[in-house]
Amino acid sequence: MNLHRLHCFITVVEEGSITKAATALQMTQPPLSILIRKFEQELNVTLFNRLGRSLELTPSGVFLYEKGKELLDISENTEKKLVEFHEGIRGTVKLGCTTSANLFILPNVFKKIQKETPNIVTHVREGNTSYILEELRSHKIDIGIVRTSVRAEDIHTSTLLTEPLLLALPPNHHLCEKDSINIADLKNERFLLNTTSYGSGVADDVIEACQKSGFTPNVVYWGTETLPTLMMVMKGAGICFVPSCFKLLNSPDLPVLRPLANPMLQTKLNIITLKDRYMTSISKRFLAITEEVAEKMTSIFND
Repeated sequence: MNLHRLHCFITVVEEGSITKAATALQMTQPPLSILIRKFEQELNVTLFNRLGRSLELTPSGVFLYEKGKELLDISENTEKKLVEFHEGIRGTVKLGCTTSANLFILPNVFKKIQKETPNIVTHVREGNTSYILEELRSHKIDIGIVRTSVRAEDIHTSTLLTEPLLLALPPNHHLCEKDSINIADLKNERFLLNTTSYGSGVADDVIEACQKSGFTPNVVYWGTETLPTLMMVMKGAGICFVPSCFKLLNSPDLPVLRPLANPMLQTKLNIITLKDRYMTSISKRFLAITEEVAEKMTSIFND
């Protein structure tokens, strides 16, 4: 259906005559009359009963007027949404991330998005690095946020956030009295560490630091999630290491967190994307907001 002809037809109906409609459309009457007749021929229906100079809508004309208004609204809306999508104002972002990013970064990102770009919808999948890489490579997500360093020919990696590691201690542990702790102080402790699904992670850095300090850590537990491990520390099962962002939880149900002085260990949150995949304006805008939020939070995490 020719939308220009439809628009002219609706204008004739609303103006009540060809003459008035021609004025509204900034055209002369004869071409408009010809256009309406061609429109009827195109649709193979009679839209108007012509009674002298007056026009009366046929039942088909009434039907087309009602549906045509809806069609033009949809058309105009679609064009507007297309422009918004192209400019990164409207659309959907599919994201895969670690638990810590979901807990501490994304709430602030979503708050900013809702304030500045409310028509962006975000789909989040939480999981370990291997899972996020698989989802990224199968095009089920657009962006990944992971804590491990990913080195692969098809993956682009950039650091979103660098933060110190903190030591989590059981209640009433003798090291709770110290403001900062050396790795060497942990020689006789039981270590609760989280496995790394891909590449190197926190556990690798902790084990390396212990070995450089002259001992091999006594690892009594290997887990996959930080919060359950913290609960085990609260029960006195051992010590663990967490990114500084976890101090933002500020909960009495969590262990005492102390900084490490020698050596000071750090961990990174990294953004991963596919190198050869086209990135939409929506994804670019989401990344820009995420990086802006992370930059502001860096000073909090490193305080």
